[in-house]
Amino acid sequence: MEKVLKELGLTENEARVYLAFLKKGETMAATISRQLRMDKSSTYRAVETLIKKDLLISNFKKRGTTYTATNPEALNAILEGKQRQLSLQQEQLKEYIKNLKKQATEGRDTYILVETGLAAVQQSMLRTLESAKKGDKLIKEKYRLDFPYFERQDHRDFVNKFAQQRIKAGVAIQQIVDFAGKDHFAPIMKTDKSLLKEIRLMPEDMKKDFDGLRIAGDLVTIISFDKEKDYIVVTINDKFVAQSMKMMFDFIWNRAESYTTQS
Repeated sequence: MEKVLKELGLTENEARVYLAFLKKGETMAATISRQLRMDKSSTYRAVETLIKKDLLISNFKKRGTTYTATNPEALNAILEGKQRQLSLQQEQLKEYIKNLKKQATEGRDTYILVETGLAAVQQSMLRTLESAKKGDKLIKEKYRLDFPYFERQDHRDFVNKFAQQRIKAGVAIQQIVDFAGKDHFAPIMKTDKSLLKEIRLMPEDMKKDFDGLRIAGDLVTIISFDKEKDYIVVTINDKFVAQSMKMMFDFIWNRAESYTTQS
């Protein structure tokens, strides 16, 4: 059953919490937390999300709030919603392919650049910022905080300085990340309007992915490295490639769990 819930878009914690409420009946979140041996913050985050998905009902009482799992039939509504979303994405894809065919003969300012080394990683970040400033002022980014370049103090300093430049330029950022226990960027590693930043947690099935991705405007940057920590930066400037990568990013983004502050 837990596997089915995950396929419907619930995280592992959400699935466990929902099933626990379904079995227990009306009870408090703290009770479920103890039963599952799950820390309270994770339990309450799961509860909040399940309420938004209409899978839990709040019952406000004098001695505290209890929750009740809705009828499992509510899962059909989630499935139907996903089917509608898939149909919409299929229509969008058809429109995208149509536009590709229509514009295939139009001029394309396309280039591919391959670089190596940490300096190339940093230069690629600056290029992305410039591309975002010229376009919709948004950067989409996926990475892990256990990438080896975060072990270097000089790169951590660069990232913090880059964040200040980005905010000053009015460029927002969406990040899909795996924290991996790192706390180098605690002041800026949170969803915060003043930081023009929204963070979501990388889905479990992506945590073994060791490629970083950054998209802004028509620019796509892929950062990879090997066990010797040699960095390879591939930059692709092409509006159609960028559109495809943005669609892929948004698909992952919609599966990812929101993150506000560090635990």
